[in-house]
Amino acid sequence: MIDPTSTAPSLLVDLYVRLSIDKEGKDSLERQEADLRAWADREGLVVRRVWRDRGKSGYKASVKRPDFDAAVAAVTSGEVAALAVWKLDRLSRRGAGQVGTVLDDVTAVGGRLHFLKDGLDSSVSNSRMLIVMLSELARAESTNTSLRVRAKKEASRREGKYLGGARPFGWLVTDGQKLRRHPDEAPIVREAVERLLAGETMNAICRDWNARGIPTRRRGSHWRASTLSAAMRSPVLSGLVPERRVEADSGYWGTDIRPWKHPDTGESVSLLAEGESPIATEGERMALLRELDSRLRRYGRGMRAVKQPESLLGGLVECASCGRTANSFGGSYRCRRWHEIGEPCTAPLNVSLGTLELAVKHAWARGLAALEPDDPVLWAVADRWLAKNDPAPMQERDELTKQLATLRARVKDVDNDRYVRGSLSADRHAALARTLEAHIAEVTHQLAALPKPDADLAALLDPELSIPAIESASALEARVLLRLAIDRVIVEPAPYPGARFHAHKRMRIVWANESSMDDSSAAK
Repeated sequence: MIDPTSTAPSLLVDLYVRLSIDKEGKDSLERQEADLRAWADREGLVVRRVWRDRGKSGYKASVKRPDFDAAVAAVTSGEVAALAVWKLDRLSRRGAGQVGTVLDDVTAVGGRLHFLKDGLDSSVSNSRMLIVMLSELARAESTNTSLRVRAKKEASRREGKYLGGARPFGWLVTDGQKLRRHPDEAPIVREAVERLLAGETMNAICRDWNARGIPTRRRGSHWRASTLSAAMRSPVLSGLVPERRVEADSGYWGTDIRPWKHPDTGESVSLLAEGESPIATEGERMALLRELDSRLRRYGRGMRAVKQPESLLGGLVECASCGRTANSFGGSYRCRRWHEIGEPCTAPLNVSLGTLELAVKHAWARGLAALEPDDPVLWAVADRWLAKNDPAPMQERDELTKQLATLRARVKDVDNDRYVRGSLSADRHAALARTLEAHIAEVTHQLAALPKPDADLAALLDPELSIPAIESASALEARVLLRLAIDRVIVEPAPYPGARFHAHKRMRIVWANESSMDDSSAAK
C-alpha cells in the first residue's frame, strides 16, 4: 500500500461522501467510498483521506457540515490536488451560490473537483457551465421536495398527528400517529417533572438515572442535562403539537418553544390518543421553562452597570506559535508579542475578531452539551457557578476543609515531638492526640452534614438555551459565561494569507480543570 505521507500532493486526492438519511442502499456512504476508491486507482491517484458527513443535509443552510468545510479547505490549502465526490448533489444541494464559490476557490489554487457519476471534472475546459447547471437542478429538486414535505407536515399538524422521526421518550406512537403513554418511561418522565419543580437539579437527576441504568432512546448513550432539558422544554411533554423555528442569523434552533397554533382556530392541537392524559400539564411545563430561563439571567445579575470590556476574548486567546496572549487590535485578535511588544514570533496570529468570537461561543455551547454528568470539567464549571451564585456554602465548606487540614498537620507535629524529637512525654502525647482526634471527628462530621453543593447548570448545558443567551448577552455577561468553562483558546496561524478560518483545524479549547490536570500529569 502506498503511504500518502510520502506521496507528492499532485498525486493525492481526498474523497467526500455524504448521506442525508443514514441507511443502507445503493447510495450508502460505503458504496460511494468504494466507487470513488476504484476511480482513484484507475487514475493512478492516492487517497489521502475520506471526509464523511453522515446524516447531514446538503440543502439546509442551517445544517453545519464540518467535513464538507474541511474537505474544501484541504484542496484550497494545497494539501491535496483534487477532491472527488460520488455525485454533484452529494457535495451540495444549495445551487450555484455555494458550488460556484467552491469552484472559484479550488480553481484559484489550481485544484481539481471530480464528480464521478456525473462524469464531470473541473479541470476539463467548458465543464463549469455544466457543473453550475446541475447544481441548480439539484437545488430545484430539493426545493420541490421541501415544499411537498412541508405541505404534508402542515396537514399532519392540523390533524394532531405526530410528525415522525424517533418517538419522544415517555411516549408510544400509535398506527394513527397519535401518542399514548409508555408504561415504563412515562412514570420516569413524571418523576423528573416533580423533582425539578421541587428544586432538584437536572445534573442530579441525570446522575441518578445513569446510576439506576435508565436507558435513553439512543442505545449506549447516557443521560445528560441537555437531553433531559430538551424533553422538559418540548410541548410534547404536555401532549401538544410542537413548532420549532430556526434563528435566521445563527442557523441554530431558537428558543421559541410554544405549542403550534392551528391557523383557523388559534388554539394548540393535541397529539394524544383518545382517553390519554399529558405527562405534565401545560402550566407545569411553563413553570419549568420560567425556571430554566431564569438561571442564566440570575448568573448575569448586577453586571450590566459595570463598564463593558473592549473585547469578548481578552486574556483567553493564545498564539499557538509563541504561547503569548493575543489581544484585540481593531477588528482582529493578534499575537501581542509580535504586534505590541515587537518581539519575534515564528508565525504570528492574526484572526478576525468576529470570526473567532463566534467560533468560541459555539464551541463553548457544544462542548458543555457533550459533557457527561460526572466529567471533571463539569465539576469545575459547577464550582465556579456556585462561587458566583451561592458563595456562602462554598466558603463554609472551604473553611471546614482548611480546619481539617490544619488539625491533621498538628497531629503529625505532635507525633514528631514524641517519636522524632522526644520532647513530649507519653502521657502528654496521648492527651494531645485524643484532643486533636476529637476535633478532627467533630469537623469531619460537620463537613459530612453540609448539603453537597449542586449547581443547576441545565440552561448552560442545553445549546437551544445557551447559544441564544450568549449571543444576545452583553460583552461582559458573555465573557463571564465563557470563563465558567474555558481557561484558554489556543489558535494556530493561517496556513497562507487570506485562508478561511476552520475552527476544527486551527482552534483548541482548554477547558476548566484541564490545565490543572495537565500540570499534575507533567509533574509525575
